[in-house]
Amino acid sequence: MWKLTIPTDHVTTTIHNGRSTARTYFPIGERPRKAAPYLPLDTRLKLFHVVKELRSQGLSYGQLQKHIFDTTGRELSKSSVSYWVRGIHNPLGRVNAFTPTACPELAYVIGVALSDGNLNVHEHHREILLSVTDRDFAEEFSRCLAKLLHRALPYKVRWSEKRKRCIVQGASIFLYKFLSHRWLELKPWIEHCNKCTVCYLRAFFDGEGCISRRQLTISNTNVELLLYARELLRKFGVESTGPYLGKLAGTVLKDSQTGKLYKRKKELLLFIRECSKSSAICGAYWVHD
Repeated sequence: MWKLTIPTDHVTTTIHNGRSTARTYFPIGERPRKAAPYLPLDTRLKLFHVVKELRSQGLSYGQLQKHIFDTTGRELSKSSVSYWVRGIHNPLGRVNAFTPTACPELAYVIGVALSDGNLNVHEHHREILLSVTDRDFAEEFSRCLAKLLHRALPYKVRWSEKRKRCIVQGASIFLYKFLSHRWLELKPWIEHCNKCTVCYLRAFFDGEGCISRRQLTISNTNVELLLYARELLRKFGVESTGPYLGKLAGTVLKDSQTGKLYKRKKELLLFIRECSKSSAICGAYWVHD
């Protein structure tokens, strides 16, 4: 912490020769500066578009600064305005762009987020993460996530020896905010077309499904999601029963691979009847582009 004692006697004032106290006691490059507040990304994007639009109308940098301050109360430096106008900087920076355009890959990622996926916050990063034992599931999620975030190659599927799981994670504040909506608000993207619906169901079953003999079961603590899955399955002629209450909350489970103990939450089960010809329709819609 800087400590400053300002001399006020006549001799010292004469020695300063009119120089400011700051220049005398803090050489250039060592003066303490007050850090400007870092504006949220949404705010910076709005200001960016306003600056670009007003500049096209012929306003000078100074006029742009004044207009922004008068209308929003935000102070923009002339250098920021200059960099934005000349295209040197962009508020997005290295942010992974995402546009919520309905497609099978987006429906699949929604299904992952509503089943085994997790939305995490790490400082300035907003990410979606999948940690599973099924490598095929992780690879398909990696492929879909990469396509949504315009990556040339899929995200790396890394193996965690400690967790005994395959882990895939990708960061995008825009995708994070989109997936943070209530699942009811995501229905238009899930039901955009039959292919999107099937991809959502496939991801949801990959995350929550279990096959025992000739019986397929999906489990989730959200009864509304199970009822919604039953409704979607019915559109393809696939019948199901339930949901039924599964193991009670508080039941202690042991992970066979790591040996860790977990307490189960209240679980509901949906049973899918034995496969019929009509249920085979679901698989016919899933093809890679």
